[in-house]
Amino acid sequence: MTLLGQSVPTRAALLTPCLLAASIAIAAAQVTVVQTFPGTNGPNPAPNTALSTDMMCGVSPSFLVGFINAGFSVRSKVDGHELQAHQTLEQFWTKALANAGATLVGDPYDPRIFYDPLSSRWFASSNTHINRAARGGSRMTSDMLIGVSADDDPTHPWKAMLYQVPNGLEIDNNKIGLDRNGVYLTSLVGVTSKVVPMVAIPKADLLWKGTAAPSLAHVNYFETPKAPADPARGTHGSRGDEGMIPAFDLNPDKQLTDPMTFINRFQADWDAETVMQIRQVTWTSPTKATMTGPIAVGLGRTYTEPKTQAMQPPLPQKGLVSPPIRPGGGRLVNAVASHGSVWAIAATQVNDRTGAFWVEIDLKTMKLVQQGTVGDPTADIIFASLNVDANGNLGIAMNRTSESGYPSIYVTGRLASDPPGTLRPLVKAVAGRHVFIKEGWDLSTPGNGTNYMDFSTVVVDPADPTLFWTYQEVPTNDCMPVEQNGGKFGTAFVAFRVGVNGRR
Repeated sequence: MTLLGQSVPTRAALLTPCLLAASIAIAAAQVTVVQTFPGTNGPNPAPNTALSTDMMCGVSPSFLVGFINAGFSVRSKVDGHELQAHQTLEQFWTKALANAGATLVGDPYDPRIFYDPLSSRWFASSNTHINRAARGGSRMTSDMLIGVSADDDPTHPWKAMLYQVPNGLEIDNNKIGLDRNGVYLTSLVGVTSKVVPMVAIPKADLLWKGTAAPSLAHVNYFETPKAPADPARGTHGSRGDEGMIPAFDLNPDKQLTDPMTFINRFQADWDAETVMQIRQVTWTSPTKATMTGPIAVGLGRTYTEPKTQAMQPPLPQKGLVSPPIRPGGGRLVNAVASHGSVWAIAATQVNDRTGAFWVEIDLKTMKLVQQGTVGDPTADIIFASLNVDANGNLGIAMNRTSESGYPSIYVTGRLASDPPGTLRPLVKAVAGRHVFIKEGWDLSTPGNGTNYMDFSTVVVDPADPTLFWTYQEVPTNDCMPVEQNGGKFGTAFVAFRVGVNGRR
């Protein structure tokens, strides 16, 4: 169950209508917004106007990095100012691959990035797509781009390599995870694919120095069967196992033989019990890994994928219809391993609106510890993500949107000592200021849903392990008339804390 309260007005909501500035210390019931900074904003780049923004961020002791379909940006954690010129994804990957003697083929998308405090390096990944008329117009390729920074400064040179998934398997929505021993990737696959790819790479192989390049000499590749399509879910028919995701595990004491966790939701049928499937990758030597699973952890209830789209306020112009936002399906948004458990979150139907459910599973007993939902009977909750701080407190960030409120960034969480399955009231962190519309979108047809972001991020600050950071899309960039605002977007970084100075 989620405990909802009145949102607390932020300083950002009181600023001039077309400006998002830093705001400090907004609190409600021990969930405190500590800081907000505006991120990348403006029009979607021409090649990606059909894509969602796809929000991913990384946080190091000194830097904030935004890595989205619109590009790569590096900002100061002190005041949020940009530290180098913004790069498109094409520019970022072209340069990183060239630094390693490789060449970019296709258009990169679905970027992921993470700062690893265990190695003081940044890791990034993306998919690529190519329009190929000879293959029925398929845009997906078999390529995983894997990038590694020179050190803890993301403005320093990067090097990247291209890994091709075997057997011509076409992949989408690449995901990345890591632990002390390795870097792990997986992807969605095409409708007709019968397997899901899993990749494990020794982290030491990727930590390049000097003139060397990241090495893919010891890639461990696994395939796990994908369940047959469920006709009740429409043309895609996913039962959830293709939405597997590797967890982030920053335990500095993890041993080589301690397993890494991949997790996904699964339902045998549309109205069947929701099950979390866990697969484990274990290193048997510094370069060789094995995979076991799945281990099924039943949740005792059904979390259906969102049946409705997320609503936005009406447009003021007569004859124009405000587009609803597509909630992104039911696959997991992210997962983290912390304090002996794996935590994960995904979209579901709550109170006949779009919401989310979250779970905690004990990794020793493989038993459900607790589960809960994020929902609001008067609004839609979209693209929620989570993390767990050094004290075991849970932080969740999301967008909230409704017929009376523009898409806005909200945060919540729970103390480790709170009753199981409960959350603190939602707190508004950054207020949206207009309806989000894709460029050239048909505004005459009711129910014509638009893409927004496919995922978001919550990370723990390595310099302050009781502080969460999230990077979310939010329409704050300008206040043009709706007809001139198509394809525009805004983003923001939000730092927040659960508990008084992170205490339980």
